[in-house]
Amino acid sequence: MKWLAALGLVVAALVVLLFLQMREDVTVEVAKKETVTVQPVKQVASAAPAALAEVAVKVQEAKANEGKIDINSDAFFIRFDELVPQLTTRNAAKCYTGGLNRVHRNQKVKLSFKDTIKNGVVTITDVKVVESTINDQALIDCFVREVQGTTWNDDGLPDWQQDDELVIRPERGMKKFTKENMEYEGSGPDFTNVHPLAR
Repeated sequence: MKWLAALGLVVAALVVLLFLQMREDVTVEVAKKETVTVQPVKQVASAAPAALAEVAVKVQEAKANEGKIDINSDAFFIRFDELVPQLTTRNAAKCYTGGLNRVHRNQKVKLSFKDTIKNGVVTITDVKVVESTINDQALIDCFVREVQGTTWNDDGLPDWQQDDELVIRPERGMKKFTKENMEYEGSGPDFTNVHPLAR
């Protein structure tokens, strides 16, 4: 009986010792976790100015485009996306006279450029030849110059910039924009569906 009581005391002492040991481990782990979580807070705080600057730029853009048409709307497509190739092709058509300088109907030149809208003014910049099957360098240079000179004003358009491309086929899609066809007053093709700015 005395032995059982002594054994019970020893077991109780071991339980108390284990409990104290476990509490120390928990305290150490909590302390370690606290030091680990302090580091990310400092990193977030140092990144905050950059994030705030980004938000400020977006707010500024939203204010600048207030009251303008949405870039994802049909109106934007009609007043901008659909108009760019018409106007650039019309301007490039000034370079092509046909006649003795006529190119084969399958010959083409592909141009890349940037469309930029700023305060309602549309400009075409950074025009580059991507591909060409036309052997007349003077004609190609004229196409580049005329496309780059394309500009118009539409106060309803928001500030916007995008990369764009244009394929010019002088003997195909460009014919309706030649001077001869634009000035024709007979009973020929009807270009009434061409956007008014592209006439």
